[in-house]
Amino acid sequence: MDPIKNLISASDPLKSGDPIVVPDAETVLRGIVTDNSETVDRMPPTVISLADVRRRRAARIAGLATIAVAAVAAGVLVVSNLGSLTVAPAPADTAVVTVEPTATASATPTATATASQAALVAWKTFTDSTQQGTFELPANWSTVESPRMIAGMPFNKVSVRNAENKQVAALEFHYDLAGGSCTTPRPFDTLDAVELDIAQKPDKVKEFSAIKGAPLGLSRFTFTVVEADKVYASIGLSEATQVQGTPGCTFRNMITAPENVPFTSFADTIDLYADGTDAPLMFDSVADARTYMQTQEYQDLKRMMVSLSLKPSKVQTSTVFTSQAAKVRFSLPTGWTTSDVPMGNSNVPASGIDVADERGKTVARLAYGSGGGLGGACGQTYPVTELDTSFAGPYSSWALERGVRFSYRVLDQTFSGKGLLYGLGLVDKDSGGLGANCSNTFYTLVTGAPRGSLSFTGLPAAGGAEPVFATMQEARAYMASSEYSKLKEMIVSLQEIP
Repeated sequence: MDPIKNLISASDPLKSGDPIVVPDAETVLRGIVTDNSETVDRMPPTVISLADVRRRRAARIAGLATIAVAAVAAGVLVVSNLGSLTVAPAPADTAVVTVEPTATASATPTATATASQAALVAWKTFTDSTQQGTFELPANWSTVESPRMIAGMPFNKVSVRNAENKQVAALEFHYDLAGGSCTTPRPFDTLDAVELDIAQKPDKVKEFSAIKGAPLGLSRFTFTVVEADKVYASIGLSEATQVQGTPGCTFRNMITAPENVPFTSFADTIDLYADGTDAPLMFDSVADARTYMQTQEYQDLKRMMVSLSLKPSKVQTSTVFTSQAAKVRFSLPTGWTTSDVPMGNSNVPASGIDVADERGKTVARLAYGSGGGLGGACGQTYPVTELDTSFAGPYSSWALERGVRFSYRVLDQTFSGKGLLYGLGLVDKDSGGLGANCSNTFYTLVTGAPRGSLSFTGLPAAGGAEPVFATMQEARAYMASSEYSKLKEMIVSLQEIP
């Protein structure tokens, strides 16, 4: 029996009648290693000895230490070149929330599947052109702004796009915003909420609390869901204080903001509707919605929205254009120009104004003057879909009676191979109807105005214009463009003057 077997056999208590003595492991190991008996197997030259293993291990450790020092040095260079590098936020926790400042550069790995795959995430700070809103966002995200002036004050819409250029949120400063209604209220539940250090207008808090019959809540970041045929959800800043499970029609993502700052929305949508209409997020269950809270996208959106700070500003982002001939005024985006267009005659007086963008391209036309009602022969009809609408000027009694509003509608001729025609501008209760219509009677104008028919539209104007979009997806995507936002705000700002 070789020495190893002898030692094992000798240490077996079942083969010995002597009292059990536990052998010293170090003594046993030393004996095995130092035994020169010929029966012990010798290691062939290709097998590495224990001493060699130890020497090579020491060399590897020294090499890794050198690499680590170099990596740290390289990391310092990365930080100095990229600017503010900060860690992605921790998983959602409604009890404790920490927001890291970005005033100084730092480099911290983002948590990933394995520690060895940790990656640095760069963030940047953005301030909108009105200088009213500042927030952080990932460095590979982008923004598109649509600033304008209303009643001498700056307003703005900032579309926030991810790395794939998809809009994931928008920061909007609102002059006014109408509420909605529904036929089937449902309970809204907030899955995540963080109170924000953003002041509120005291007079508006008092006014809105009286309207609601309950105190207005503090400004908060919220992740809210409503269960209908699916679970619909929205991420944004709000002051809503609905009791969990209380039925409602909408959950509004808006805050009153500090004094001298417009009503503010920073969210993926302004309103989350009870039936899920146009909801930005949809899940099969509430559990799936909670799982979404652990994703990087959610954490990035949360950190971005929580970082918002607001302050008053009087930066001029557009001018107020006045036409004495047409007796109107409206906000004209910075860089846009106007020119008079001959219209009407001595028997049928009318005024026309063309609006061109920064490139000199005519993007809108205003026509105001005598004219008749709606009419015209209609042949093939096509479905009409309204993609966007809001209240609009001239903010007078006759406009309210006529139901004047801004509308963005499309006439879908795709089934006959003709694409989609759009109408973007002011309509009333006669011209803004939905359902089926013809291309030559698809009007975007207002009848019954004090000085005749009123048309303020984005071009191509409705009524025989060539189709612009090939698909409904393209028509919806246009609403995210800077041109659309500027056109809408310009048209909505229209007011009559004496």
